[in-house]
Amino acid sequence: MGELFAKRTGIGFALKVVGLAVIAWGIIQGFIFIMTFGGVFSNGIGIGSFLYPIFTYSIYGILIIGFGEVIDLLQKIHDQNDPKAQALQSIEDNSVTIANASIPLSIAQEIKDYYSTKNIWADSISPTKTSNIFIIKINGRTEYIELGGLTPKILSEEETTRYFG
Repeated sequence: MGELFAKRTGIGFALKVVGLAVIAWGIIQGFIFIMTFGGVFSNGIGIGSFLYPIFTYSIYGILIIGFGEVIDLLQKIHDQNDPKAQALQSIEDNSVTIANASIPLSIAQEIKDYYSTKNIWADSISPTKTSNIFIIKINGRTEYIELGGLTPKILSEEETTRYFG
């Protein structure tokens, strides 16, 4: 279930959440209907009227979740065919081995302060093999930031490939 709702793209994740909300709304609507008209349909039709909105909204929700998954899969295919995206993915894969190393609090605070001035919340901060460059995940996208100057510097794609090959 965690793999289904991994945040690869913002739109795909949003569609999956909307799909879950649609399914939940169908269940709530079924309970409201049975509570409101439960006595009227005491001859067995009440169960059918309870299950109808649940099944209908579940089908709609599953379709919406499926569209979100299709968007994520298309993004994954695009990333596999894009050499720049492959290079960035290999950098991230290499940094996973380093990710177990802890980041000093002063560095994490400096990065969080930098993004808070832009009203952005950093989802995660990971180290790289280079001691002054960090991988920052923000709203489903990845940025590389270099520390060591007066202010943190977000690296362009060219700079990233120059540092990491």
